[in-house]
Amino acid sequence: MSTEGMKYVVSLHGEETVECVIRALDTVSIELPSWGFGRGGTRFAVYHAPEDAQSLDERIRRAARVRDLTGCGDTLALHFPWDGSSGKDVDWLAVALREHGLRAGAVNPNLFSMRPKDGLNDRLRFGGFTSPLEEIEAAALEHCRWCVEVMRRLGSRALSLWLPDGTNSPGQQSLYEQANLVEEAVHAVAKMLNPEEILLLEYKFFEPAFYATAVPDWGRASEIARKSGENVHVLVDLGHHAPGTNVEQIVAFLVREGRLGGFHLNDSNYADDDLATGSIDASRLFRIMLALVEGEWRGLKRLSDVAFMIDESHNVKDATAEMVESVVNIETALARALLVSIDAWTSYTRKGRTPKLERAEQELYKAFNTDVRPILQERRRRKGLPEDPLREIIG
Repeated sequence: MSTEGMKYVVSLHGEETVECVIRALDTVSIELPSWGFGRGGTRFAVYHAPEDAQSLDERIRRAARVRDLTGCGDTLALHFPWDGSSGKDVDWLAVALREHGLRAGAVNPNLFSMRPKDGLNDRLRFGGFTSPLEEIEAAALEHCRWCVEVMRRLGSRALSLWLPDGTNSPGQQSLYEQANLVEEAVHAVAKMLNPEEILLLEYKFFEPAFYATAVPDWGRASEIARKSGENVHVLVDLGHHAPGTNVEQIVAFLVREGRLGGFHLNDSNYADDDLATGSIDASRLFRIMLALVEGEWRGLKRLSDVAFMIDESHNVKDATAEMVESVVNIETALARALLVSIDAWTSYTRKGRTPKLERAEQELYKAFNTDVRPILQERRRRKGLPEDPLREIIG
């Protein structure tokens, strides 16, 4: 810890605290998404460029490069059938991951794209799990069953489920019937899993449905999870909230209730923009990480047990560089949150005494305003990693 920057950080927070931050960062795993290494787009266009990854093999290679540059990303979240649709594909994938020193992360079933040969034809527009057509619902459940088999063959323990089901205007479906159908289907998927396996249930307040989404918010997801079993948890996608939503409060509640499974990390300005994590609102990312740090301090959930998964769409910039940027931003936010003295902060607002609000706020500002780059650089140096991974990739 010889750099001037590190000396300044130590003078503010103490060497013991800085070492605790480095050790805590070492316990956290950040999962990369296989789909995030392709060119993203909008409903208007996808601007494919010659340098884009053209195959799953190329995407795996780029994920391995991010891992080599950042030390994060040992696991790769997978999406089916995007990443394979047959047993032969899965066998190839297992070998490719192993060759690049990667492991399979969460397996994501696709319940929104048509695959007529699998029974998911154009009538999928009426819903999958909540479809009034029994054969469509059965095909959706069968796809989930196949994904569970794939999950086990690849050595993963997590199934990540997002449902696009919903309606676009009143009268298209009874809200009571919709609620019944989605609960029954999620419960059926949960029963496919062994006790040591987990189901991560994701919510989204709109899109592609614009009137009544089947799993629209954290409360509904939490209730479905509670009814479906102990190994069903809520997945929080940062972009799946209305503007102004207090996401850190949602996180604290889910941690308190034992229902937080993990995150799809990204950033947004309007809705589900899937921008690089921390690129729009670094303060919000810090506050979310602080809620997790406090949760661990209270003995509710260890940071190492939180599934941190990136879920972004790289429409303009280079996907690999933007993934590195996201990892760095996540580490920055978490390092800042770990600098907060939870003991000191909470002491200013503890029950039974007049709160010292200004002092409490300053504890947070002190951590958030700290330049933590020296801490991150020191940690990378100890691991033999580039001190500035983003500069390594963009030059």
